[in-house]
Amino acid sequence: MSQTAARYAKALYETGCPEQTLRDTAALVLSSKELCEALISPAVRFKEKQAVLHRLPFANCPEQLMHFYELLAEKGRFALLSDILYEYHLLVLAANNQTICHMRCAKMPSEDMVVDIAKAMCKQHNRSAVEMQVSIDPSLLGGFVLEIDGTTYNKSVSGQLHRLARRLQER
Repeated sequence: MSQTAARYAKALYETGCPEQTLRDTAALVLSSKELCEALISPAVRFKEKQAVLHRLPFANCPEQLMHFYELLAEKGRFALLSDILYEYHLLVLAANNQTICHMRCAKMPSEDMVVDIAKAMCKQHNRSAVEMQVSIDPSLLGGFVLEIDGTTYNKSVSGQLHRLARRLQER
C-alpha cells in the first residue's frame, strides 16, 4: 500500500469516523464504475465532483467524512479509496491489539485449521485477535505460507524444496 493512502487513512481515523460508515459510503462510490471514473478523472473539475458527492445518498454521512471525500476529489486522490479503506482497517485493528494474517495455501484449509492457526498466531504475536485472510496458491504444491506483522512463516512444500536445494548447493 502507498504511504499516501496510509496518511489519508490516519488523518480520517483521527477524526473518529466509524469504520462501518466509511465502508458503507465507500461501497456506494466504488459500486459504480461511472461514478468512480468521474471522481478520478482530471478532466472533471472539482466543483463538478463536489456537486456529485453532495447528490449521493450517503445516509447519515458525518460532516468530516464528506469533507474527506471532497478533499480526495480536490487533490485527485479518489483512486486511492480502496487502499485507504484497507489502511483504515489496519488502524482499527491495531487500536484493538489485533492484526491481519495472510495465509496462502495450496488448497483450501478446513475451518478448524484456520481457527487453530489464528489462535497460534495470537499467542505468538501477543495479539487479542488475528483476522485470517486465506488465498489459494497452487504453486506452493502443499502446505501454507503465513505473513503476519512483517514475519513470514513458510511451511509449504515448495519452500521446503527451495531450502533443500540451497543446502545442497552450499555443500
